[in-house]
Amino acid sequence: MNDRTLAHKNILHYARYYKLAAVAILIAVMVIGGSLLTGNSVRSTLVNRVNERLGNTETVIFPQSSFLAEEFASSPVFGSSARGILLTNGFLSVSGRLVPVTVWGVDDMNIAAGSAKINPALSQEIGANLPGDLVLRLPASGLIPRGSLFVSESYTTSLRLSFDGIVSSEEGGNISLKNEQIIPFNLFINRADLAEAMETEGKINLILTDQKMTENELNESWNPSVSGLKVSAHDGFTEISSDRVFLPENVVKDICENNVHTNRLFSYLANSIRKTDESIPYSFVTAMDSYSEEHLKSDEIILSDYSAKRLNAQMGDSVWISYYTATALKNLKEDSLKLSVRKIVPIAELQADSTLSADFPGLSNVDRCTEWDADLPINMDLISKEDEDYWATYRSTPKAIISYQAIADKWKNAYGAATAVRIENGQPDLSKITAEEFGIQLIYPREAGLYAARNGVDFSSLFLSLGFFIILSAMLLLIIPFSEMIYQRRHEIALLKAIGYPRKRIVRILWTESAPVIVISAIGGVVAGFLYTALVMWLLGNVWQGATHTEGFGVYLNLQTILIGLFVGLLLSFGLIHRVIIRSLRERKQLKPVTSRKRLKTGAITASILSIILLLINIIVLQSVAVFMVIGVILIGTFALWGNFLLATMGNSCSTKLSTDKLKWKTIQANKKQAVLAFFSLAMGIFIVFSVGLNRQDFSDHSKILNGTGGYSLWCESSVPVYYDMNSPEGKAKLRLTDLPANTEVLQCLRHQADEASCLNLNKVSTPTVLAVDMAQLEASHFKIQKSLNDWNREQLFARMKTAADTVYPALVDATVLQWSLVKSIGDTLHYQADNGKDIAVQIVGTIANSVFQGNILMDRNLFSEIWKANSGSEVFLVKTSDEQVQSTKKLLTQALNEYGVIVTSTNDRLRQFNSVTDTYLSIFMTLGGLGLLLGIVAFIIVIRKNLTTRESEIKLYFTLGFNSAKIGQLLYRENLLVPVYALVAGIVGSLVAVAPNIPVVSLEVWLMALILSLFFLICIVLFVKKVVLREVSTIERQTDHLDKNP
Repeated sequence: MNDRTLAHKNILHYARYYKLAAVAILIAVMVIGGSLLTGNSVRSTLVNRVNERLGNTETVIFPQSSFLAEEFASSPVFGSSARGILLTNGFLSVSGRLVPVTVWGVDDMNIAAGSAKINPALSQEIGANLPGDLVLRLPASGLIPRGSLFVSESYTTSLRLSFDGIVSSEEGGNISLKNEQIIPFNLFINRADLAEAMETEGKINLILTDQKMTENELNESWNPSVSGLKVSAHDGFTEISSDRVFLPENVVKDICENNVHTNRLFSYLANSIRKTDESIPYSFVTAMDSYSEEHLKSDEIILSDYSAKRLNAQMGDSVWISYYTATALKNLKEDSLKLSVRKIVPIAELQADSTLSADFPGLSNVDRCTEWDADLPINMDLISKEDEDYWATYRSTPKAIISYQAIADKWKNAYGAATAVRIENGQPDLSKITAEEFGIQLIYPREAGLYAARNGVDFSSLFLSLGFFIILSAMLLLIIPFSEMIYQRRHEIALLKAIGYPRKRIVRILWTESAPVIVISAIGGVVAGFLYTALVMWLLGNVWQGATHTEGFGVYLNLQTILIGLFVGLLLSFGLIHRVIIRSLRERKQLKPVTSRKRLKTGAITASILSIILLLINIIVLQSVAVFMVIGVILIGTFALWGNFLLATMGNSCSTKLSTDKLKWKTIQANKKQAVLAFFSLAMGIFIVFSVGLNRQDFSDHSKILNGTGGYSLWCESSVPVYYDMNSPEGKAKLRLTDLPANTEVLQCLRHQADEASCLNLNKVSTPTVLAVDMAQLEASHFKIQKSLNDWNREQLFARMKTAADTVYPALVDATVLQWSLVKSIGDTLHYQADNGKDIAVQIVGTIANSVFQGNILMDRNLFSEIWKANSGSEVFLVKTSDEQVQSTKKLLTQALNEYGVIVTSTNDRLRQFNSVTDTYLSIFMTLGGLGLLLGIVAFIIVIRKNLTTRESEIKLYFTLGFNSAKIGQLLYRENLLVPVYALVAGIVGSLVAVAPNIPVVSLEVWLMALILSLFFLICIVLFVKKVVLREVSTIERQTDHLDKNP
């Protein structure tokens, strides 16, 4: 018989051991390979999601806060593939709910006028019974910036559209430019319809092309007229103006530097022109550098003869002009200028200059003054018949001309520093003006999207970590039956040695047996890994969707990943089997001397004292969750030391009296290594399950999560920006919020929309969304600063937050976002592009403890406005009110701000949403940890069987001495129950210490679940141990009876 035949027969003979080893290898390879494939599948799903949402798009061109002429999309540089799109946010009202949507005005989807199509995600959100008509509300933006003063009071408009079908993902229905896996709610309508509703006819604000364009190609094809700059020739001058009324400050500067004899104009609606007791209300005034080639000093004014007559003013007289200026969120301040009348000119002369006053929609194009639709507090009672007569004849002809220098810093706003610039006759030189000055950006979304998808959350490492205990238990399950088999064959091995088999040949025989089992089992593990991956991907899209907040995950097989999983599984299996074989053939050395009980007791007491000291230090000083976890593990080690001391004490008793208790301790001490292995595997498994299960937040009590909410009760997001100060009486009146409780405080946030950086996004985030807040309000809130640059205190940190150092802007970020989403540290820098195209450095100078701001970085509102001047409306705001008034305040906000598409949620619910991700991961960890623990229990049962098998002669001796099976079963049952029960207690106590900070907020349901799990594990242990002991005792009893009858 050769070695191969012998090996084959041995495999068949010892099949029950090899079957257990095969199952263990299969499980280990399944989890390892399945975890790696899960990571690959999630990554591939995210990559496919990028391709799905971008289609063939390679380059995106968009102006951050303005528009482009629709003809620009037809430029030769784009070829025939460019899509000109009008994009905006909006919301649908569906069965009393507001559903935020992204509205795409397109030309290439065959959408009839008055119709709309939606994507599958929006269809599912709206419900199965789609309405015949969709009521869509939009920002009534127009071309004039909504944050300026001279706009209409109506900030929204609506469209009633007939439902025209669903655009599938293959047809581009899930188009999105955001690097996130969450499928957007998209609504597609005819671009002409959208432009008409938004009053932006002939305009687009997004170009998509499948060509890879460069900055040079963009600049060569762009010219200022694309961004609404108008050049018009007049008698004696050429005028440069904008279809958005205001000329950006940098553009004005470039025009003045590249042209001679420039004349800047700024049209404004003054509250009054007054001389002593005479006053003219609400008059258009134009500020200029010069009028009729006469340069105006900053304290001079030119009056029309009409104005001079009404005021009874003469040259040299003093007059006052009053006007409104606006700070953040349209907080109005009335200011005035005292000016000396330099000249009086005929009103007809001013009227003849038709562009002397800019056209303000809602002001310039109405028939009567009382029809003015302006976002200014105009008192119509002050308007007289004389004012109406003037309007009927002269319209917005200015009643006065003042010096541009006098108002340059007071009238300019975030959108511009002039309403026109005039130069002498001739073609103006506009060559210095660039697309960047109009906020036009060129980005490569596919590059950014693929990078974000491939470098996001590493689900391979995550599931390897979550399944670590299963792998550990499987390896234990591999070692134990294989060790038992080797022990059963000790006589066979001794015989082979006796007849001259060298040690190497015996090892080869054992390897020849083991290798096929390992390889075949590992291959089976790979196949099982496919099923494991499929199950996990289904769970991630359904039961565990709290971790991903999306669905549609697919299984993507990758040969390299499969081979890595197979190789790691084989390496572990071969390594462990090799160790078992070599150890079994090693000559037994003399036993080490037993450690004295005194030293064992000293070690146990020292460990106990150390645990208590660490616990007290952490409770009083450190208050670190991680340290609590470490102390919990140390405590399990302390239990092990006390168990060791107990074994040494009870097992080495000097008493000569024989008792079952003494036998129990002696037996455990004799099998001490196996007892220690069983103790740690069970105790750590129980520790993992319980510490994870109890580590959940309870959000029912607002006071317990004050640091996360800052003391604010409600989180509000609007589809249409709110431009008024909700804390001021004027703002409340504008927004119909005068009934807000007197103690209500609102923290309004301006927003620069970028990538979602919270735990809800699985992609790698480079530029998170920026929220701008009033730092004084934030400092006074209860948001907890976790860490700061240079260990600044709270006062120092917030002082730094209000100033930019060397053009580097400071920002705060949620600690979890910094660590997990950005993977950066305090002091690191992020880069953004400003409105004018400049690169802006933003330094993280501090972190906030887990809060409702997760997913964003926070910046001072004034500094924010230096970077993104056009973003002056609040899209996010937090509301603080008393607990008793939360519901009534929520109802009032929802009703009053309905036209803004405001969705109001409690800050508790927002925190709960973020923590649902953590809770889902904890659930996954607890599920996989529980499976690992069950495997550990199975391994422990095998250990018991092995021990009972090796003690067969001892048990037979008990029968010979007259012990009955019940007595022997009770003795063995109590002996084998001691270690697992002790491990159960140690694991539970350790887990309670590990989650000590969370114990006060653990809900009753969680405690009941913990109790049920404790009883479940205890019952499993008791039943399994009892069943195995009784079965083995019965088997040996039958064998003994058989020998007695057949000696």
